[in-house]
Amino acid sequence: FFNWTNADQLSEYPKVKPNFVELGPYTFSEIHERVGLVWNANNTVTYKQRRTWHFMPDLSQGSLDDLVTNLNVISLNAAYFLRNKNVVTKRLVDFVLQMDGSLVWKNKSVRELLFEGVDDPLLDLIKAVNNTDINIPFDKFGWFYGRNLSDTYDGSFTMHTGVDGLDSVGVLTQWNGATRTGMYRGRCGEVSGTSGELWPPNAETPSSISLFPPDICRTITLQQNENISLYNVQGVKYVGDDRVFDNGIKYPAAACWCNADAQHCPDVKPGVFNASACKFGSPTFVSFPHFYLADESFTTAVTGMQPNRTLHEFYMAIEPKTGIPLDVRAQLQINEHLQPIKGFKFYENAPDLMVPMIWFRQRATLTQELAEQAKLALALPSLGIYVAFFFGSVGLIIGIVFLVVYSRARSATTETVPYEELQS
Repeated sequence: FFNWTNADQLSEYPKVKPNFVELGPYTFSEIHERVGLVWNANNTVTYKQRRTWHFMPDLSQGSLDDLVTNLNVISLNAAYFLRNKNVVTKRLVDFVLQMDGSLVWKNKSVRELLFEGVDDPLLDLIKAVNNTDINIPFDKFGWFYGRNLSDTYDGSFTMHTGVDGLDSVGVLTQWNGATRTGMYRGRCGEVSGTSGELWPPNAETPSSISLFPPDICRTITLQQNENISLYNVQGVKYVGDDRVFDNGIKYPAAACWCNADAQHCPDVKPGVFNASACKFGSPTFVSFPHFYLADESFTTAVTGMQPNRTLHEFYMAIEPKTGIPLDVRAQLQINEHLQPIKGFKFYENAPDLMVPMIWFRQRATLTQELAEQAKLALALPSLGIYVAFFFGSVGLIIGIVFLVVYSRARSATTETVPYEELQS
């Protein structure tokens, strides 16, 4: 988590810049299960994904009762969602915000901000007054609220089984029953890549690989970087470079990630992705941790950011002949866009800032024992490997490496197992 240490001095910006200090990491085990499998006639399978998180205090630096100060996300969203409403509505909501809201949340616990959720009546007000097509399906706010043990949060996935060709095994064809997300233009709106747990085998090493994280409703493409060896299993490392969150400024092909009107694109400087369409219209933006590889204006607008390739690079290493993941470090940062919003006292004179809220890391690596099994799998006929893998027999190779993922979050990760258990 990012803790805002001088939030009381925001009115002095830019003379005094907001300062953020990392809290954590708060470490959780993360278990993935595919549920509700439906085998389709076109050699695809449709499934849902259940994820379960368990807090691991021995691997954490801090407690779930640690207190965090940062933006009040509910108040910000109330003003942002209603920014184009009539004056009467805005005055009414502004009155409620000044009575019950705040620009900054002070001393909210990690457990509340992760899975337990912050209870705030303003959410009900937003739903009542906001008559747009935006549907907010939550009664509390938490970065991972409603996700623990949920079969539906990530949506449904349809992917190739490999029966009609191993070159497509694991490749997604649909998300939530559609081939397009409905959020971005052109190729940016296509559902493509894999779920990140199963890759098609390749006789030749591909120059890039793509995965589709439902958390951001889009595909991420990683570029070939270097060869690695893990317990004598040879693999190729793929990294997220500055193409991932470009918006057409450096790489014209990335212009379709902007979902604003053409005259307003690009709508954000490179290195930060506008995820509003994926987050119910909220002014939420995604980047690599500490704005790594982002335009320097994001790091100079605040203090406390220390982007570092060693710590903040997003990468996946796979054995290309089989597609077995060897080493994974997937990490992203969530930011909220603080901006002037007319008609709301808290925000009328607010600076225009990208505020870092939380960053999380999913870490998985092949153990020596599993590496020995991977070597055995490399000697098996390719079809046998993948059929066995998907059903979970030879699946120790990834079935444990990926179905038990250790989320080491330097700014977040999550918890949620029934809260009664956490409190006992």
